[in-house]
Amino acid sequence: MRKIKKAQEIARSFVAKNKPIASICHGPYTLVSADLVKGRHLTSYWHDGVPEEIQEAGGIWEDKEVVVDGNLVTSRYPMDLPAFMREVMKMVKEVEK
Repeated sequence: MRKIKKAQEIARSFVAKNKPIASICHGPYTLVSADLVKGRHLTSYWHDGVPEEIQEAGGIWEDKEVVVDGNLVTSRYPMDLPAFMREVMKMVKEVEK
């Protein structure tokens, strides 16, 4: 996904419009490729170089089950789904208001 220009464009448009973005596991790779993580707090899968790429792109990587930074919700892996979905649902409810 991260190399697909259209996916990067969609991510950029969501940031520009302050729409919710939910990313889990290796998902932040697309955000890194779209140059969207600088100064943002997020988490991801902790192996395969994901945290290092986030940090190299200027992001602040945290080893937590879920990290919320504005319109961005991130989690590490499927075992974190309960916390991830709780925060995603909160964000969706806010958008509906």
